[in-house]
Amino acid sequence: MKTVLICAALAGGAFVWAGMEMGLFSQSQETVLDDGGDAKKVVKVRPVFPRDLAPAARAEPVPQAAEFNPNADVFPLVFVKATGTLHEWNEYLNEGWRAERVEDTQLVVVVGAQRKGLIDVTPFQQGPPVSRYKFELEASVIEAKTGTVLGTRTFVNMPRPIKKIEAFELTAIGRPVSFSPVYGWVTAMARAGFPKDVNTAPLINQVD
Repeated sequence: MKTVLICAALAGGAFVWAGMEMGLFSQSQETVLDDGGDAKKVVKVRPVFPRDLAPAARAEPVPQAAEFNPNADVFPLVFVKATGTLHEWNEYLNEGWRAERVEDTQLVVVVGAQRKGLIDVTPFQQGPPVSRYKFELEASVIEAKTGTVLGTRTFVNMPRPIKKIEAFELTAIGRPVSFSPVYGWVTAMARAGFPKDVNTAPLINQVD
């Protein structure tokens, strides 16, 4: 029994240590004076990245986040899904633009799901028919600290027209919206300023 208790204690200590290393129990201490003039320790829990940015994905404020500075050259941001979890595009961000702490995050970019729609199917006498697909994606930029929606835009990938002669193995034209046009829009708007009158026209790109 004693051996079991010792092992459990060691395992618990290892879990707490690992949790602190991963930021699960991130905290700091500072000394303050109470009303009687006596010093006491106050533990402040630091926000966990990216978990504590999830409210911003719902356009809710994150008080611990950094204030958006429209006069800056670089705006630390994070790409998230509508659920508030990290989007895979977050790994593509350039250094300086990719926030790594809640306290540094100025903008949260919420990326919606890709929507795929069939436009038409063209038959060929020789070879398989070719289907043309349209892809749509909506992205919104949220000011992390206030939860204010700064801008929303729909991105559309339209397939190119069918040629008279296509490669025999070709069966489909069209591909999902990529990181580049969304990132380009976010950075351009952050530097130029998000307009008060929202532009609802989709950004269309023709693709193979």
